[in-house]
Amino acid sequence: MITEEIIFALISLTIGIAYGVIAQREQFCFSGGIKDLILFKHTRRTASLIIAITTAIVFTQIFSYSFDIDLTQTRYYLNVNYLFIIIGGSLFGVGMMISDGCSSRHLIKFAQGDMDSLHILISLGIFSFLTYTIIGYFYNDIYSNEIISLGQIEKSLEIPLYIMGAILLYLLYKSLKKCRNIFQTWDGFLIGLLITAGWYVTTVIADDYFLTQAKQSLSFVYPLGKIVEYVLSGFSINILLFSVLIMVGVVIGAFISSKFNKKYSSKYMCDNSQQKPPKLFEKIVGGAFMGIGGILAIGCTVGQGLSGLSTLSFASLVAIGSIYISAYFTAIYLKKRNALIACFVFDFEDKK
Repeated sequence: MITEEIIFALISLTIGIAYGVIAQREQFCFSGGIKDLILFKHTRRTASLIIAITTAIVFTQIFSYSFDIDLTQTRYYLNVNYLFIIIGGSLFGVGMMISDGCSSRHLIKFAQGDMDSLHILISLGIFSFLTYTIIGYFYNDIYSNEIISLGQIEKSLEIPLYIMGAILLYLLYKSLKKCRNIFQTWDGFLIGLLITAGWYVTTVIADDYFLTQAKQSLSFVYPLGKIVEYVLSGFSINILLFSVLIMVGVVIGAFISSKFNKKYSSKYMCDNSQQKPPKLFEKIVGGAFMGIGGILAIGCTVGQGLSGLSTLSFASLVAIGSIYISAYFTAIYLKKRNALIACFVFDFEDKK
């Protein structure tokens, strides 16, 4: 018998599969955009990211207004600690560049056959689980600390839509070489729509099915921790949340896509014998940084950079800003060490 819970799970998996297919097909990647910019001055993947953020904001705000959903009651607004967000975002950015990809990126790379990414994901999941478990256990002690309490705010500010729009339009102007290049950022547009779809599923559909479900959209650090918790619990079905199903769907979608789009598999990776990329142990440490940082920052590049920003939360802007700045300077440091690797070129195709 097909129950409402099964329908909800299938819809969640479908969103994840769609993300996996799109991200694998175009190699949508936050850290990749930074590498492209520093190594080649290419901005196509950065432009796709900006389009994704813009699309997520526009359609999520339309959805919120149409269905009277108060997004200021989500985790991106309530009981925010800016000190943790800045520290966590900075840790995540460093780990993202050392390990050569954020949490969602390593799901894609693992699905393509990169076994290093599996080790990184395991490290990320373990340290995500440890971080939210420790914070939960020592919650009162941690938040009673005078220094930590200085960064605590009951409710985050909401960024005016016109200010956020102006920022994104400027960044898009700087990242597009020509106006017609915007059509080559279709992956960002579709991923932005998936963010809104996530909000719709966990609010409207969940309410229609009378399911107890937190209002959320796509995110990948906390769900990886929940996978570890799922294993430790003896495979309790109660731990399989929307976000975990999304993550499973991403791997399935990217795996299927990689069978038709094989050029990004490990078989076709570039020769980096003349460079000194981080060793596997260093990448695993980078995964640990992302696990800790993603929990402290209340999300990863997707969780805060897309889902969080789609709510116009100022805390999300601080989080993704911290991630990007620390990742950028880490990438510069890696370049000086001849350790910043790029195997493929992602530039605009100026077709006449």
